[in-house]
Amino acid sequence: MQVTLENSFNLEQPIEKVWAFLSDPTKVAPCLPGAEILEVVSKTEFKGGVKMKLGPFTTQFKGEVIIEHLDDQAHEIRMVGKGKDARGTGSATMVITGKLTELPGGGTEMVSTSELTISGKLAQFGSRMIQDVSKTMFQQFTETFAERLQAETEGREAAPAQADAVSVTELAGAVVKGAMGRIFGKDKN
Repeated sequence: MQVTLENSFNLEQPIEKVWAFLSDPTKVAPCLPGAEILEVVSKTEFKGGVKMKLGPFTTQFKGEVIIEHLDDQAHEIRMVGKGKDARGTGSATMVITGKLTELPGGGTEMVSTSELTISGKLAQFGSRMIQDVSKTMFQQFTETFAERLQAETEGREAAPAQADAVSVTELAGAVVKGAMGRIFGKDKN
């Protein structure tokens, strides 16, 4: 199954600070729940993993991330991540492109496109659920990204990375709850 996700968000930080943070996968990985860099192979190649909890089962994807394109002048990055479930029951590939644009007044807009191809247990959730869960995960990512970037800018230690596996079941529950709230008028988002 293949899903394309487009996201954007604004940060109240200068573009050069955001770019320095975004172009370093060792800083970005801890912003995604359950993700970690296990080995820096080179400036453009990293080995890592993502833990995901599917109901009572926990699965761990291990693989690599390769920076295929890094343009410091245009503030563009393209990364490809590939991983396999440790039990061999699934795989995932994600191609992520990111572009930063300086906003009037000094802030920065980040726009990203992710093309996710999955097989195995995760694919059974269906593309609509995967999109909704991914949107919720991106929201968590952006909040953590902004917090960690702010901490670095202020010269203070960021909160420890979230090492727990991301619970797809809990995220799906939050997505369903939000959708029901919108349907019944209890959530204006």
